[in-house]
Amino acid sequence: MSLLTPAQYRNVHSIRWDEAIKQCGDDVIALSVADMDFEAPKPIVEAVTKRAAIGNYCYTYLDDDYYRSVVNWLNVRHDWKIQPEEIVAVGRMVESTPAVLRETVGEGACVVVPYPAYSPTPAAIRAAGCHVIPWNLKLNGSHYEYDFESLRFLLKDADALVITNPHNPTGRVWTEDELRKIAQIARETRTLVISDEFHMDLLHPGHRFCPYLSCVEPGDQAMSFTAPGKTFNIAGLETANIIVPDPILRDKVRKAIDDAGCHNPRFFAQAATIAGYEHSAEWLDELLALVDHHAQLLAQTLAEINGASLIPPEGTYLAWIDLRGTGLDDEQLESHLQEHGLILTPGVEFGNGGSGFMRMNLAVPTPLFEQALNRLEQALA
Repeated sequence: MSLLTPAQYRNVHSIRWDEAIKQCGDDVIALSVADMDFEAPKPIVEAVTKRAAIGNYCYTYLDDDYYRSVVNWLNVRHDWKIQPEEIVAVGRMVESTPAVLRETVGEGACVVVPYPAYSPTPAAIRAAGCHVIPWNLKLNGSHYEYDFESLRFLLKDADALVITNPHNPTGRVWTEDELRKIAQIARETRTLVISDEFHMDLLHPGHRFCPYLSCVEPGDQAMSFTAPGKTFNIAGLETANIIVPDPILRDKVRKAIDDAGCHNPRFFAQAATIAGYEHSAEWLDELLALVDHHAQLLAQTLAEINGASLIPPEGTYLAWIDLRGTGLDDEQLESHLQEHGLILTPGVEFGNGGSGFMRMNLAVPTPLFEQALNRLEQALA
């Protein structure tokens, strides 16, 4: 993997780096927003560069090669077998979700979301005119669990459930048994389930991703969002897919996307997706080894800090750090870190259950990460 140089992530309108520099100065280390400090895989860079060089930035469509690459990747990487016709291509999940919810469950519907939650998800639900119903995860020691008794109660009066697997911010990778329990409860309560699986390729050793759709039965109302963006550090290209097995539900999703004016793919969608899924698996494997190494370094550092610990990550390249035992409140945690030139994502941004936690990006070069660990230790000493 090629590391990004400062010239590649500074003064390029990077939300993570440029905003942090404005706030804390040039020496800041920003490990907040979920993008990487590595160049995208060379096959993707070459494919996108070739596409850009054409000079004609027209409206585009996706051909069979695109759908074939998605189908093959899911099959080979996750033993997830789907048909090309089940794929509805979109740009971003957060722009598609309001349209899909309005078409499927309607404005005013109640949508259950596990908390702590990636904040754009409840925001997208509210943008659809729906009500967000928090479903708090249980923290058993250092392990997050679903509260199925609570879910059964909540879904009696709800219309939809939006889950995330692997979960952001906690890093849990939900097991097949857990997902089958959700599917059963959703079936009994006739609840639509939307599974955000954007981080599915980002797994720590010993953990396996189970697609939610592999746990459903014919007639179940369910769909999954997938994308190459997090996998290959191309989130800014904005290309994603909604997998919808049920044909009637799929027609509603297509109508929702068309009515929202999102029917044309992004210009680089085909080139980037095919190059990623067909030619970049080795790059991903190298990344995963590095991310796991950084998680181990972080755990060792936190073990030396009183009141600090790492929630063992199972998936994503993000770490969920428990700082509740430090005696510092959320404002103090953030200010202490910033005073030492380190920006993480405050846990309170993820709502219920986030207070006292911080989320940290692991997908950065090792020398930079080691500097960040030194600053973290100094800030919390």
